[in-house]
Amino acid sequence: MIRIGSQLTFCSPEKILRRAAVEQDGQNFITNFFSLDDGIVEPAHTLFYDGILSAEIVSVKQSADISQISNLLMDYRFLDLSESIPPGEIGRTDKPLVIDIGTTSADKFNPLLPHLALALSAYSIFEIIAACTYYPALLLGRTAGLAVGRRSRLLLWEHADLIKKELTPDTRVREMN
Repeated sequence: MIRIGSQLTFCSPEKILRRAAVEQDGQNFITNFFSLDDGIVEPAHTLFYDGILSAEIVSVKQSADISQISNLLMDYRFLDLSESIPPGEIGRTDKPLVIDIGTTSADKFNPLLPHLALALSAYSIFEIIAACTYYPALLLGRTAGLAVGRRSRLLLWEHADLIKKELTPDTRVREMN
C-alpha cells in the first residue's frame, strides 16, 4: 500500500477533498481516502506533496474513432490540442470542456501547460483538470474521477495558483506511480 497526501484531491467536479491522502494498492486500485486533519493517517507511511491530486489524463482521440462518437461530442466543448493550441484566449461556454492532447503522457502534456495557462485563463484549475481527466472518461463511457475501488494512475498538478485556483506558466503535471 502507498498513501499520497496533498492540499487538494480532485475526485470529481462536485467532490474536491482538502488535505486528504489517497491510499492505493500495488495495482493502482484506490483502497481508501483519509483526512490529514483527523489524525488517522500514520504520517510515516504517507508521502506528502504540494499540489492537486487527480486521476490520469484521458485522450479521446487515442481511445476512440472521433467520427464514431461525434454525436457524443456535441454535448461537450471539445478542444483537440494534439496538433496546436489556438492563439488567443479560449472563451467559456455552457458545455463541459474536454481537452485532448492526443496522448495520456504527462511528459508530453507539460510543454503545453504554459500556453494553456494563457489560452484558458477564463477557466479554473479544477475545470481544466476535469477537462483532461474527468469529462473525457465520461465521454468514453469509463468510470470517471477518483473513488474507492477504481484503478487509476495518480497525477500531481504542481505549481498551480491554489489561492486563485488557476494554472500558471509554471504548472506541471507529475505521474505519481
